[in-house]
Amino acid sequence: MALIATPLVVRAARSWRVLDHPGVRRVHSRAVPRLGGAAVFASVVIPVVVLQFLDIDFARGLADPTAHVRQVHVLALLVTGGFVFAIGLVDDLVGIGVRTKLIAQIIAAAVACTMGIRIDFIGVGGQTVIEFGWWAWPLTILWVVSITNAVNLIDGLDGLAAGISLIACGVMLVFAVYTQNVTMTVLMTAMLGSLTGFLFFNFNPARIFLGDCGSMFLGYFLATASVMCSMKSAALVGLALPAAALGLPIFDTLFSMLRRALERRSMFAADRKHIHHRLVDSGLHQRHAVIIMYAITAL
Repeated sequence: MALIATPLVVRAARSWRVLDHPGVRRVHSRAVPRLGGAAVFASVVIPVVVLQFLDIDFARGLADPTAHVRQVHVLALLVTGGFVFAIGLVDDLVGIGVRTKLIAQIIAAAVACTMGIRIDFIGVGGQTVIEFGWWAWPLTILWVVSITNAVNLIDGLDGLAAGISLIACGVMLVFAVYTQNVTMTVLMTAMLGSLTGFLFFNFNPARIFLGDCGSMFLGYFLATASVMCSMKSAALVGLALPAAALGLPIFDTLFSMLRRALERRSMFAADRKHIHHRLVDSGLHQRHAVIIMYAITAL
């Protein structure tokens, strides 16, 4: 689906003149369409919705009266993820403020919490269980919003955010299969396939960018799905594995916040000091910088 949808989105973005133009913080030298997230979103959501109506374990698991909670969680992920995607799409088309996007992300995470996607407890060492009580709400919202913005901020080179997210999906897919989580296996496979198809057009030299609609949806999807993984496994590894796979964007975001605090600048201020910018400025070709960051993520 992504292989078919992405070229269509490229044409639509060019005809609507929704382009990312070269600038001080940009590393590309020509205008590139930036609505790639639409292809990724459609290629994930449509198969997942269709699969619910087929006679397979995924559909039977969701239709089972005892599995009502799973059905609500999948619905919560798709609906709130769609909301985050829509906010990013509006930003790509007409532009909205950073604070507005942050508030929208918090609302989406809060709704997901309301529908049961929360880090209520984690197991450590197989014996000890740490219950968070009402702290589960702020902890989950902080996790989801942080990962959403981490993936959004790392989207600065051709194929970087999509590739890192693809590797993270692979990690979570293996974990879902290992824990026999059919629902998460289907969700991660859908995202894995979508990103693989999209990267044919997004890897350097990119014919299309994710845009905010894509990078925000990717981050939100991975963050929320990792919470669902931890709920199923009830183990710390459910959050630790996705956090490790997304280590680069997470640390890049933390260092950016620290750097701006030390420089007494706004946390929302843009700059060209992210990890990927530094690699390119050191003399590496964009493609080589991305491959290095892929390798670190895979490791």
